[in-house]
Amino acid sequence: MGTILVLAILMAVVAAIILNLVKNKKQGKSSCGGNCGCCPMSGSCHTSQHLTVLEIEGMMCGMCESHVNDAIRNNFKVKEVKSSHKTGLTQITSDEPLDEEELRKVIKSTGYGIKSIAKR
Repeated sequence: MGTILVLAILMAVVAAIILNLVKNKKQGKSSCGGNCGCCPMSGSCHTSQHLTVLEIEGMMCGMCESHVNDAIRNNFKVKEVKSSHKTGLTQITSDEPLDEEELRKVIKSTGYGIKSIAKR
């Protein structure tokens, strides 16, 4: 009799949790804490992210890409940064828009130059 009672209580708790999750989903709420590091969706559910694309002059190799990426990571709060010396582009994903003057200053301090900045 006690086992049946415990099982019934557990089923009621699980049902209440599921109903709450469904209700929150319908209202557009999410259980997401925003820490996408261990999320299988890799942050693709966050639409408020900003993409900044820099056209950089002077990158010639993979080490140049690393210098640019490290400078950006060390000076800005970013989700992701990728550089390509072949295309001359650096793509930065961040939660907040990045300050263009500060970007220019940081990149200049690495010895490279910014030809253009595009924000999406």
